[in-house]
Amino acid sequence: LSMRLKPHSAQFFPPYIHASTITGKRSRILKNLIFQKRKRKGQADLRYFNVCADFKKDTIDKYAILNDQYEDARVYETYGQVTVGNIFEGGRDATNLPKVDLALLEEYIAYSKMRQIDFNYSLNGSCMGNKEFTAEGAESLYTYLYDLYRAGVRKLTVALPSVMELVLKSGLEFEIKASIICDIQNANDARNFKLLGANQLVVSECISRDFKILKEIVDVFTGPVEVLVNSLCYKDCIYRTFHYNQTAHDSFRQCGNGVKTYYNHRCLLKRLEDAANVLRLGWIRPEDMQYYEAIGIHFFKIQGRHTVVQGDPVRAVESFFKRSYDGNLIDLLELFNSPYTFKNSLDNKKLDGFLKPFAEHPGFCKNNCDKCGYCSCFAEKHLDIAQYEEIKDAAEQFYVDFDEYNQLIANIRQKQTDAEQCQKMNNTQEIDKFEFE
Repeated sequence: LSMRLKPHSAQFFPPYIHASTITGKRSRILKNLIFQKRKRKGQADLRYFNVCADFKKDTIDKYAILNDQYEDARVYETYGQVTVGNIFEGGRDATNLPKVDLALLEEYIAYSKMRQIDFNYSLNGSCMGNKEFTAEGAESLYTYLYDLYRAGVRKLTVALPSVMELVLKSGLEFEIKASIICDIQNANDARNFKLLGANQLVVSECISRDFKILKEIVDVFTGPVEVLVNSLCYKDCIYRTFHYNQTAHDSFRQCGNGVKTYYNHRCLLKRLEDAANVLRLGWIRPEDMQYYEAIGIHFFKIQGRHTVVQGDPVRAVESFFKRSYDGNLIDLLELFNSPYTFKNSLDNKKLDGFLKPFAEHPGFCKNNCDKCGYCSCFAEKHLDIAQYEEIKDAAEQFYVDFDEYNQLIANIRQKQTDAEQCQKMNNTQEIDKFEFE
């Protein structure tokens, strides 16, 4: 296998092997062997960060500088997708993403690899309208994979098993990461995606604080297991699966503003429903990464493709590199560019110790907030409840008055009411005419 490496590839071994230097099925085997060897030797303690791409070269330069400055952390890859001329569903609404065509993608990937930072292409729509099962759709996707490969893409993040199979049978040397949208919540899920062909995975944000299950996944999967650090989704959110589907269909074609904002509004309202709910989100603080490293997780994802262009991803990355952040945690989680009018304030330093019982007592969270009370008690002691209630009241009033979906339903009801009244008037006129005659 070593004979297949490029002459310069040895310089990439510490701290991470890049797909640009080793390719194909053998590369996946070799990388996994080296990763396991490092784990046994205690050399896998490096923290690897996968960061949303803004497709700016100067940002890559800043990541490279951070990689040189810190010995125990590095940005090993960025991720994103083509948004100009794209016809395949993704995990984000394209209207809020950087404007990228294939030419820019190719230029960005080449520059990133020159700076020893890899790229992972997001092909992670939760639904493609079944077009991948048609001859025309499958052929279009097959052709698009070749376009991506020619642009320098060697890694894909995929959600649909059908798309994973197509990629693996394409004959192209892609590595596959199972997307967070796959909703991997236990060891069996991880094992099955590994058998399907994924050589890396991102676990569901629903289990980001269940260290027993996370450890089981690490043991079963053996390859890199990644967790999302800046999740702002409510734990066990009933909207999550449906929101993924709505976003997939809205990722390259627009279905109207009412459809686009439905889940975003209700997600925010759920977050503000109770002051303790902000503690029930799936975030991981820079100070708490040690708990994940202790069970063998060294890969961390930073999301925010919809806020990265106007945000400050470099500042966010460095906070995680430093393992410390002083300020409003919500600002950090949103990459210092909030897309919301109403948001909480959460003093990061007041959260010291919050995650400790989750890590030290397996099964600490019973997923029954009504009978637990831990988050509620912590909120009472450390959060400004009055401020949360004020923000909640303002948000509820705003969304009652201006929610597009509510307005859509109201307009339909009014239209139906007007039609019924018109019909009644016509009936009355017919009766009066009959009686007159």
